[in-house]
Amino acid sequence: MVSFDREEKNLILIQVLDYFSSSLAGIFVTVYFYNHSDLKTTIFFNVIAYTSTLFFYVISGWTLKKVSSAFLIRFSLLTSALFYFLLFILKEQSIHYLIPIGILLGFNAGNYWAGFNLNQYLFTDKEKRVEYFGSITGIINALSAIAPLIGGAIIIVFNKNSIFGLDMGYGLLFFLVFLILLFMFFLANKLPSHTTPDFSYREIIFHERSYYWKLILGQQLLLGLYDSSLGIVTSILFFLILRNEFNLGGVQTIAFLLGAIGSIFSIKSLKKSKYSFWIGSIGLAIGIGLFGILHNLPGIICFIILTGFFAPFLNNWLSIVYYNSLDNYNSGWTKKYHLMLEREIALGVSRIVSFLSLFVVLQYGNQYKIAHYWLYGLLFLPLLIGVLLHKMNRLIQNTPEIVNNIIH
Repeated sequence: MVSFDREEKNLILIQVLDYFSSSLAGIFVTVYFYNHSDLKTTIFFNVIAYTSTLFFYVISGWTLKKVSSAFLIRFSLLTSALFYFLLFILKEQSIHYLIPIGILLGFNAGNYWAGFNLNQYLFTDKEKRVEYFGSITGIINALSAIAPLIGGAIIIVFNKNSIFGLDMGYGLLFFLVFLILLFMFFLANKLPSHTTPDFSYREIIFHERSYYWKLILGQQLLLGLYDSSLGIVTSILFFLILRNEFNLGGVQTIAFLLGAIGSIFSIKSLKKSKYSFWIGSIGLAIGIGLFGILHNLPGIICFIILTGFFAPFLNNWLSIVYYNSLDNYNSGWTKKYHLMLEREIALGVSRIVSFLSLFVVLQYGNQYKIAHYWLYGLLFLPLLIGVLLHKMNRLIQNTPEIVNNIIH
């Protein structure tokens, strides 16, 4: 059995709590905005949030020269708590403040992930990456599994009453997450320190990328085109079919549990064969396609079984390939930060394009029919990622030295 050192355990705990709080209320923030507006407005909120996320992640190349990554993580957790406190205070009026609230959410996410991803790269053992990502995904899914069910139960049980004009269920849920994030703020004080990155934005613009690095950026670009927008769209469509928050939370719980089981299986499978990611690519494509065709309860069941269990085979391998490529780049980590930002730019820009494209097409017809058709386009993207990963494996087999040449 693989053991993790103190830094790795601390990172796992912080990320587990972050995903737990997100699982507890994240999907219900989407439903809350939808209940007080429509699908177009909810998608617009995500356009603002993801644009803000990318902006603050990109400027982390400057902020990390001024403050530590631990400070960045702690401050973002504090402002994340503020986000949920504002939802608690503003109530349904929050729908009129989508732009500033969306910017705040993006500020939180951009700074948190800039600090956390850097710590995750620095303080994890490159020889245990398969076990680390497999284990952390399994733990996150297992411990987060109960979160959406709890969130849905709180809303259903307490929504018969109101507190300060807010449905009590949503009010209690948002305030609970506020308290969890405050606890995480104090927990993150234990993160270790490190030197500042030796970084210039000119490196992103002017360095020449190798074919190997372009494959990695292509994988991240394709991932961003479907991962976030798929989650938002399916959450709303699930809610319309299941009709209440408790049922929606129950479905999310099953999906998380399947993800935990899938992560356990993915560890051995990915160590045995570098082509096991195809299990995830094909499973995701079939799951998305079946829900797009059926769009009913059997469709939901097919979706959560196939995507829940098989997604870790693809997602864990994408993380492993990315971090291993940074390891193999022959330079100290302080010289690699522009590569980390390039990856986030590819991922962030494609997420914004995905949400923005969906927002535009929703103006021209029935929102819910368009959302179903949207799924048909997304189902091909995991397969295209599989093609790029397959090319990368073949490239490494034929020219092993290519992994050391991210830039020429």
